[in-house]
Order: sequence, then structure tokens, then C-alpha cells
Amino acid sequence: MKKCSRISLFFSFLLTSGLSFGQAAGKETGALDKIVSFWPFVVILVLLLLAVLWYQGIKAMKRQRKSGRRQTGGLNSVTTLGIVTVFAIVLLAMPWLVNNLGDKAPAASEATDIAPQNRIETVFLIEGMTCTGCENAIINRVSELDGVQTVNADWQAAQTQVVYDKTKVNEDLIVGAIMAAGYTVTGKLE
Repeated sequence: MKKCSRISLFFSFLLTSGLSFGQAAGKETGALDKIVSFWPFVVILVLLLLAVLWYQGIKAMKRQRKSGRRQTGGLNSVTTLGIVTVFAIVLLAMPWLVNNLGDKAPAASEATDIAPQNRIETVFLIEGMTCTGCENAIINRVSELDGVQTVNADWQAAQTQVVYDKTKVNEDLIVGAIMAAGYTVTGKLE
């Protein structure tokens, strides 16, 4: 069995093995959450693996050159490895890209003054946040609502704190905005 078919079998096994990404049903943690907690180790492992593969690819290319054999047509292994390397680096950089290049919460151009009797501060419990990109998505959606003064999301605590004017916006609208961002509100703290 060739290396390519082994690799494709490995990936097809991963895709069909029923791995759950994000939050699974109940309180169980999905595979993505487990990977995120070990992200620095995953990055180092992938980079080391790529370094070994590049070393082997260059070594094989030198051997072919010495023996006078050349691959005719198709993609050679170094080109394929280059494509895989670029793809891997983009995927490894994705959490950073989402955090730094993603939409940030709009800066409040004018502070929303809320009368003390109308000011409500609620902490919503959110299911499905796995990174700071998720925080930014929720902050952006909820900040768009008229009457919302501040929004603070924390993916590690799975909470979003919202300070709002009860005469302009209600909890249902805030929950709807969070749901529209793709997350589930499981409860609230007051």
C-alpha cells in the first residue's frame, strides 16, 4: 500500500469516526475543545512533522538526482509537500488570524447613558464558544442592538456579560442576537 493511500485512509477514518467538534450534547467536551487546550503542543508537533517530511523529501530528491532518475509529469513530492505546508501553516495560524484580523467590536462613538433605574446587568451562560473569535462574534452581534452599553464575552468561562437599558432592549432580543451569532444561551446569572 502506498503512502498516499495510507494518508487518505487516515483522513477518511478521522472524518467518518464521528468526532464531535465544538460542544457535544450535555456537559461533554468536544474534540475541538480538547485540541484547543493543547494548541501549543499541536503546533510544535505539526511543525516538527513538516520539518522531518521536508528533510526526507529533499533527501529523496538528491538521491534521484544522483541516480539519474527523474519523475516525468504530475506533481512531484516536493511540490505536494509545499502545498501541504502552506495549507498547514494557514490552519495553524487560523486562531491568531481570527483573533487579530477578525471583526472587532465597534468602538462606542458615543457613550450610552442609562438611567440607574433602567440599567440592567446580566451574565448569560453560553454554549459553543471555543476561542476569542467566538467572543468577538458575540460582542459584535450584541453591540449592534440599540440600548446595549457594554458587552464582555469570555469563552473560557462560557459567559457573556451585557449591560443594557431595559427601556430600549430586552433579554429576548439579546438572546436572539447571541443565537444569530451561532451560539446557544443555556441560562443566566444576575
